[in-house]
Order: sequence, then structure tokens, then C-alpha cells
Amino acid sequence: MDKFYLAEETLGYVSAPDESNIDSRLLVSGSQNVLIDYQKKVKIRSGYNRFGAANTGLTPVKNAWNWETSTGFKAPMRYYDDELEVYLGTVDGYKINAWKRVRNGWTSTEMLRMAAIYEGTTELEDLAVFVNGDDNLYAWNGAVAVVSSVTANTIKKKGTATFAENRFFASGNKTLINVRTGTEFTYTGGEGTTTLTGVSGSPVTDGMVAGDVLVQKMITSADTPAANRNNDTIYSFENQLVVGSNDDEIVYISKNTAYTDFTFSSPRTSGQGALLTLTDPMIGATSLGSDLIIFAGKSEIFKAEYMQLDVGGTLTETLKVKKLDVGVNQGLLNQECLVPIGNSVAYLTNETALRIVSDASEFGGLKPKTFSNPIKPDFDDEDWSNAQGIWYKNILYFSAPANSHIYMLNFMEDADGKVKRFWNPPQILPVRAFSIIDLDDGDGQKLYGHSNSVPESYLLFDGASDQQYDGMAVKDKIPIDAQAVFAYNNMDKKGVLKNFDEYYVEGEITPNTNDLICEIRYDYGGATQIIELTIDGSDEDILEGAIGYNSLAQQSLATNPMGGLLNTPEDTRRFRTVLEIAKEDFYERQIVFKTNDVDRYWAIITHGGNDKLSNRKNYNIKK
Repeated sequence: MDKFYLAEETLGYVSAPDESNIDSRLLVSGSQNVLIDYQKKVKIRSGYNRFGAANTGLTPVKNAWNWETSTGFKAPMRYYDDELEVYLGTVDGYKINAWKRVRNGWTSTEMLRMAAIYEGTTELEDLAVFVNGDDNLYAWNGAVAVVSSVTANTIKKKGTATFAENRFFASGNKTLINVRTGTEFTYTGGEGTTTLTGVSGSPVTDGMVAGDVLVQKMITSADTPAANRNNDTIYSFENQLVVGSNDDEIVYISKNTAYTDFTFSSPRTSGQGALLTLTDPMIGATSLGSDLIIFAGKSEIFKAEYMQLDVGGTLTETLKVKKLDVGVNQGLLNQECLVPIGNSVAYLTNETALRIVSDASEFGGLKPKTFSNPIKPDFDDEDWSNAQGIWYKNILYFSAPANSHIYMLNFMEDADGKVKRFWNPPQILPVRAFSIIDLDDGDGQKLYGHSNSVPESYLLFDGASDQQYDGMAVKDKIPIDAQAVFAYNNMDKKGVLKNFDEYYVEGEITPNTNDLICEIRYDYGGATQIIELTIDGSDEDILEGAIGYNSLAQQSLATNPMGGLLNTPEDTRRFRTVLEIAKEDFYERQIVFKTNDVDRYWAIITHGGNDKLSNRKNYNIKK
């Protein structure tokens, strides 16, 4: 009876160790576009589906946010070229399902960055405040409405919510924009109803029709915090804006009651503005617990220190920064690579390496843990220009848009509370920025990527091909070049010749996947020989029952790490096959599973050969 030496799980992906001296259940360099799920199967990744209209422009989406406002309005936004857009699903019962312009005319050579702040003096709602490499602050209140009808000086909106309930200003900058035409209009009243009154500009009836989308015009605060000083970075800490510049070492902090007021008294009182001086320009900021952390230059990290004092019966507060002792190039790569994870923060350094800390004291010395060491060659060889990161369902994602790569670090907690982590192989996806978007369609939050080359956005890990959209022809789909390359296996007898004549493979497959290749490389790099065997998903002789993921016991909400990862196609079948092979002596062998076509799905659960020691003398080993 043959004995098969089986690998019954896939442990993760590594590229740093020698691939001939590690556990053969690990994936190694050459692997791409496959994912390891929480059942330790390795499978072809799902594709990406276009979210919104196609765009032939040649400018990438440089930044993106999902701003969930204090009134429950969810505003996914993206920035490309000189455009800021918001995705609108259903507004006031009217289906839009498209990206709509909020503002254009941005400085396209600069990054647009956003921080949310609560404006508690007049409108009593939060604002999205932007910087764009000039000396202004820009604020948008998220107000959107759909036109129902117009007269010479009134605009009636669809739905029963009032204009104020849709976040339009009841005071201040009462200017709105017809998104379709770009025409601006002002109003004087009616915010508490569904009809604005005192509308002027053009006249209203000139070009405005039912179904037009209206947005509130953004507020521009010129020369703020200071004239002739460019604002490049922004962060909100305890309802105070923290604003930095690429051109100086000064950091301005606003009052917690007025985002455009950066003044403070001497002595300073709590909640007033502040001025901090670093030793390099601010790159980004984050919070760890109650601490404000500011990154500067390539190698500097600062902690803001607040100290309260009683001065003549008046409670005052000092605010200064303390430079932390960190190594060379251990500063932040960019603001978009700074990812909050609960009480911790993950970030890419200028080295480049992935660090995760949960306390300010961990930044110094050797305390920060480097999580990228298992795939250090990938990190060292990668071009991290304009990289961005996000945390979604227990996975850290980082894009390397220059090469269309995504790196994914999975965190998995077992029943005993022990956290394990493993890297997935690099994914080839044309993504720069990320968003987590809930469209209020009952499907919950999903992960979206925004293109690194054109003004398009994509639902990630959806479908079985790339660059999909509803109704597209098969010939227009992009295939997924998926390769699961396992480490070499020498059966713990590295200096001894072995052979086998059968290879067992068990997994999941769809009927149209008739070209799953099992490639066997005999000795390092296939020095002895390379053979390819085909597994055909339409072969009833190898197929068993259908795969079902219906019960919570099989696909729990807690362990489904991303949309589409465990959602196999409906026609998926379980398979097991024994591949017959002519015997060939070898010292070590490497197994690769791969496909490169559209609408493919496969997963590998178990694989291994009926390995035996060779009877042939081992002449290559000196005694």
C-alpha cells in the first residue's frame, strides 16, 4: 500500500528564508494572486469589479476617504487630477449610483488630504477639512440634495427631509452648486423645509431640471493658519486641527471650538490653539491613546506633551513636543501609510519596513516590532512611491502602486485568544488608494481600491476575473495569472535520492476550470526536469459533492476576512485526484499550482506524493 506524505494546510507566504530549507507548506517567491484563507486553503484570488463609470483619463486616484458624518450620511470620496468627487447611491429616494463632483480646480501636482472636525458654534455639524499644498483651508459639510422642481427663485428638493436635515447651511455660506452644469446659486431661506427661497443666480430655471444633483459649495478660509505658508498635512486630534507644511518645521494647532482659529494666549489655556516647532517638516500625525504623535522628516518622531498648571488661580496648560529616540529612516513614509488598528497604529518606515506600535514608548530603540521581516526581499525590491494602507477585517493592506502590487498581512485569533499572523503572496492589482464603503444596500462594508493609472474605482475581491462590469463580454475580461509556488520538499532527507510515481491532490474547482496546472520541479529550479500535469474541473471521475457555505459554522462572520474570499462560485465541486508520473530520482522537489485565464476558481486543500527512497546509489554525495 502506497503511503502519501501530505501537506494538509498552507501556512503562509515568505521570501526571506532559503526556500529549500523551510517548511514545504509555505508559499515562496513566484507566488502571486493567490490567497490563504482561514481554513488554511490556498486559492486563486477573486477579481475586481468596476465601481462607477469607466474613465479614459490618464490620471490616478491619488487619495480617497470614506467620511461617515455625524448625521449618518456616508460620503465616499476620491481625489484625482483637480477633481474631488463623492459617490452617491440613493439620495432622498432617488437612485444616483455614480461619482459626482464636489469641487474641481485643485492643484493637481499636490496631494489633497482631509481631516474631519466638529464645528460646534453655528451649524453644529462636522466638516471635512482639506489641505492642498497652498495657504488655504477648505471645508465641505457633505450637503447633497436632488432637485424636484424649480421656479424663478425657489428650488424644491425630492424626498421628505428638509434641506437642513440634508446638511445644507442655515447660516454662513448659503451657496450651492448644480453638479451637472457647475452653476452656483445662493439662497436666503427655506432651509427648514423642502423648498429653498430667495434663490438667485442665472436665473434658477436657466438649465436646472428635475433630477439635478445639488451640493453645498465648499468654504475657503484663505491665509489659514498663515499667509504665504503652504498646508500639506492635516490631522484631527481631540477636535483640534494639526496642520503641517513641507516647507517648514512649524506645526499649527487650532482651537477645539473653531477650526480656523489658531490663536492662543500667554499663558495658554486648555483647548486653545498652539504652535509647535519640530526639527524637520511634518510628514503625518496620529494618536496613540491620549498621546498626539507627529512624524517629521525621514527619521524623526515627536510626542506632544500637555501639562496643566495653576497660575494665579487660573488653570493653564503648556504644550511642547518631545523628540523620541528612533533609528535612521525609521520615520513615517507618508501620511497615507499610517493605519490605525484599534489602540495600535501600523506604518511604513522609510527603510522600508512595516512597524506596529501600541504605545509611544515603543517607538524608541529596538522596541518597535518589524512585521515585514518574513518578506524582507519583497519589501527591499519594491518601489513604495505613493504607497497607501488600510485595515479591513483583520488584514493589513498596503499598496505599491508603481508596480501594481498589494501586500496583505493577516491576523487570526484562535479560540484561546492567541493571535497568529501570516503574509499572503503579492497581489497584482492596479490600485493606489483604498476605501471601506457601506452603500446601505444590506451587504455591509466592502473593500474598494482606486486606480493607480486612471480615474476609476473597483470593488476588490469580487467575481472571477479582473476589470469586470455588469454585462461585459467574456472576451473583454482580464485573466488572473495565479500561481501558488510551494517551498521545496526533501522529505527530511536532504542528501538522499528519492522518487515517486503518484501525486495526490485534493481541493475545490469549478467545471470551467479545465486547465489547473500542477507543475513539478525536480531539484532546485527544476535542474533535473520540470513536468506539467493538468487537473480538469469538468472530469466527473475526480469530482465529489458541491461545496456549500451556508451555515455560520462553516462561514462565520468573525472569520470571513474579506468580501469574496470564502464566497466560492455556486458550481464549485470538491475534487480529489491521483496524478500518475514516471519515476525520476531527485533530492528535492517543488510544487506549483497555476492558471491564467478568465472565470477560473480553484483551491488546494491537500497535496503530496507517495515518496520512496531511491535504490540508485547517490554518486553526487561525497563520503
